[in-house]
Amino acid sequence: MGSVLTTVQKPAGSGSVALPLHVRPGDADTVAGFEAFYNMDYPAALAHFERAYRARPADPFTVNHLLEAVLFAELHREGKLDAQLYLSNAFVHLQSSAPPAPVRQRIAELLAKAFRLEAARLSANPRDADALYARSVTRGLQATYQALVERAWFAALRSGLHAYSDARHVLELQPAYSDALLIVGIYNYVVGSLPWPVRAAAFLATIHGSKAHGLEMIRQAMEGGGEASVDARTTLALFLAREHRYQEALALAHWLYTHFPGNFLYGLAEADLLKAAGQDTQAESAYRHLIELGLQGRFPNQRAELAAFNLGHLYRAQHRWHEAAAAYDTVSRFPSPDPQVVARAILAAGEMYDLVGDRTTALARYRAVAASGTDRTLAEQARRYLKRPYRHDDAPQPE
Repeated sequence: MGSVLTTVQKPAGSGSVALPLHVRPGDADTVAGFEAFYNMDYPAALAHFERAYRARPADPFTVNHLLEAVLFAELHREGKLDAQLYLSNAFVHLQSSAPPAPVRQRIAELLAKAFRLEAARLSANPRDADALYARSVTRGLQATYQALVERAWFAALRSGLHAYSDARHVLELQPAYSDALLIVGIYNYVVGSLPWPVRAAAFLATIHGSKAHGLEMIRQAMEGGGEASVDARTTLALFLAREHRYQEALALAHWLYTHFPGNFLYGLAEADLLKAAGQDTQAESAYRHLIELGLQGRFPNQRAELAAFNLGHLYRAQHRWHEAAAAYDTVSRFPSPDPQVVARAILAAGEMYDLVGDRTTALARYRAVAASGTDRTLAEQARRYLKRPYRHDDAPQPE
């Protein structure tokens, strides 16, 4: 089992920091692949993990690394990595389009290859903790694909339960195997969050869930310094935010963005958590910093326009209508912004112009949304406001 101590760069002017991340195998491509992956440079991550896989095709860890990169690159393309989706249950309502055929085929091939390798090792030694852990990861990735891409919720539940069972077995064999704590901790937290009737309906009654115990296990996985430690920190920040423990979540998000400054979503999570914690001045500064970097092209293909969109929400909640309109108008200035976000921002800008009495500019925004064809619901709203001005009490304030 190999391990390395790798160094990643902090934001400009702040030097560098040693990041202990024990990866398997400990070759240069795997190390570089993880650094690229957590900085959301998926093309580079795929290239590095592909080379590591070709060098060690019989190692289930190299297969899982490549599988995760292929899957998360697809989830990113679909806009399904924004933490805001998972702070509530909004992800359940996400629309999904079929991935390109080569992506579907690649995921299927890698899943099959990983399962074959893991089965062979477990057939030879059923107490092989590394093989059991590798299979739990494969099953977890399969569950993620089934849930977020295929929308096959029951299949995802079955895969997830198998991943949980494998990870628990690992901990029975090796209680100090910190990476396995992440999957078990996630299931403890999630099941502990559900009322008993829901647990029974979802066949989860046999899992003794506890939110507090789940959070502690995830924290231990984070502190273990293994391959899952960054994922554990990300998950812990998300769950703490769901619990409204914003200061704790904020410290984790700050660590993540400091260590992986190429990851826009880590930066956005920090800004959003500052807003949620009531630190509006700091949130405004964080959003503006992300906007500046995004307009400079520092976050290619990472939906950096969300920083401007969320800054508009911040100003809107403060009744700073002019500034909110300007922030919403900034969304369309980003390189290759998401059309759905652009349409929502243009409509919101029109609403702000109506509130400050600039009906001419508001009408121009509404006409643009009505003619865009991006979203039928947004177009209907825009046509309604073409007939009469938007009023502050027409809709709930953005969260």
